Amino acid sequence: MIGGIILAGGQGRRMGGLMKALLPIGGQFMIEHVRDNMLPLCGSVTAVVASEDQAKLLTGLRLPCLIDTAPGQGPLAALHTAFEYNCYSTLWVSACDMPFVSNKAAVLLQHQMEKSGSLAAVPEVNGQLHPLHAVYRAECLEQVERCLQEGDYSMKGFLKRINYTRVPKEKFEAAGISRSFVDNINTPEQYEEARRRKEV
Repeated sequence: MIGGIILAGGQGRRMGGLMKALLPIGGQFMIEHVRDNMLPLCGSVTAVVASEDQAKLLTGLRLPCLIDTAPGQGPLAALHTAFEYNCYSTLWVSACDMPFVSNKAAVLLQHQMEKSGSLAAVPEVNGQLHPLHAVYRAECLEQVERCLQEGDYSMKGFLKRINYTRVPKEKFEAAGISRSFVDNINTPEQYEEARRRKEV
């Protein structure tokens, strides 16, 4: 059994400051789509948010929250909070603004990580790594802490420090998994497009 972590503490600057987790799409909030995809695979699903106020906004969604210990420092700092309070050997991490997340993709990632003996498995789609829909071993905490202590808050910097497996798009395509699982919503235009796709 693995743990599910949803990173939901972003400031949504390109969305006019709206909390993207609570944007409605296909009859649910965006974060609910992520939660519902994680629940069949994960022993528990927890959101990492930036403040008590954000946590209150998620009340009633069957989603326990952790308050980011370093809000505003980006996803790596939120990941640190998740790892610190984690009780699982493996975490499936997703951003809250990825309404097409796939537990089938997560299973494939976990398999590739275990097969390679690496500390993480990260999708590589269209030449781009997607560390915010990836699986990580709990042992990554040490390197996350080292990055933050040295002032490197980038996910790229963190990945350079660990032995991780790149999982190319062909692996997902061969398993019948749409590449849309890595799509995230940053702008109003992307949001409207995602809403249209969910309604089809």
